[in-house]
Amino acid sequence: MAERRTWVWLHRWIGLNLGVWFALVGLTGSILVFEDEVDAFLNPAWLVEPSTAPHLLPHRILDRAEEAFPLGRVERIRAPKAQHDVYRLLVRLAPHMRAESERVEAMFSPASGELLGTRESEVVGLSRPYLVKTLYEFHRNVLLGNFGSNIVGLAGFLLMTSAFTGLLMVWPRRRSGWKRVVWVKVRAGATRILYDIHRSWGAVLCLLLLLATVTGSTLVYLNYAREIVSVFSEVAPFPIVPWRQSPRDDWPSFEAIAAKVDATYPDRAAAEIHLPSRPTAGYLFYLRKPGDVHRLGDTIVWVHPGTGEILFERSSRSRTAGETVMHWLFPLHSGTAFGQAGKIAMCLTGIAPLLLVLTGLWVWLRKRRAEAIEAGRRQKPRQRALTREEAGAS
Repeated sequence: MAERRTWVWLHRWIGLNLGVWFALVGLTGSILVFEDEVDAFLNPAWLVEPSTAPHLLPHRILDRAEEAFPLGRVERIRAPKAQHDVYRLLVRLAPHMRAESERVEAMFSPASGELLGTRESEVVGLSRPYLVKTLYEFHRNVLLGNFGSNIVGLAGFLLMTSAFTGLLMVWPRRRSGWKRVVWVKVRAGATRILYDIHRSWGAVLCLLLLLATVTGSTLVYLNYAREIVSVFSEVAPFPIVPWRQSPRDDWPSFEAIAAKVDATYPDRAAAEIHLPSRPTAGYLFYLRKPGDVHRLGDTIVWVHPGTGEILFERSSRSRTAGETVMHWLFPLHSGTAFGQAGKIAMCLTGIAPLLLVLTGLWVWLRKRRAEAIEAGRRQKPRQRALTREEAGAS
């Protein structure tokens, strides 16, 4: 009994002090599960391609970008995932004039190659172009940079503790007792209904809440997680492209390199391409095929910029057990590991803290009120007795 009171106190303390925080982080996370869809809904002129014409290849889009930004340098190309998606390029403006020049995200039509629009990549705000970016930064670090990331990571562990203590509080002694745990008595009073909803919703989604908090906090402290996992299985860092002297005029074009990657991996499509910022960086291709758990695909390929040689590959056939664990963290956190059903489940999990906070707060306030009324009732006989004693004494 004393142990249960400890769980109840801890569960209540965390919920009352951090409940609003959990609700905000959960709601932003539930929206970010469908990040691309929400962004496209808010900015259809930039992110929705109405044409059903065949898509241009990435090197054609790169040519259009170099025409649109003659002083800029394209750092990343994100290819369309579906027919009505667009190319999204990250462009550093005037990199030769300033070491830390401004970067913009430029959207290009995959059918015509037309520049649809641009937005600054580091800006946050509540306007349509930047709303999803702001939600992401709030969910990741509450707009406070690295310091905020630590806050989010610690809060994630506290939410995990809250979910775990809540599960311990309702855990039945017998298997048949689970029906009572998840059942809602709709004919009861409002407070009892809300209490049942709080208990059943928390019990049903507890495992998903634990999964979301564990993976989310791990992603915040990714370097520490990598070191811990490396104790059991090697987790190699991203490789450095070895420098090989070759005349710059003899370097293969981006078109030739992309064509070679396509020919080497005919069953995969390039989801994202990072272009080299220096000779030792190389090209980085994220390749995706149907059934991959990661939104950018489960295959990563490094290509030498001077020779066009495919140097390294990281995929299911080459990853160590430790690298596989690290690779699965984000798909599990976002729900993409289990397809559309997993994304919907994680979206509901993000909404859960708000529902649990509201129902839990209501029940707690009603209980406090009932306790105050009961204390008042007990106090009245004492007051009457004191009054009679005082009257007798006088």
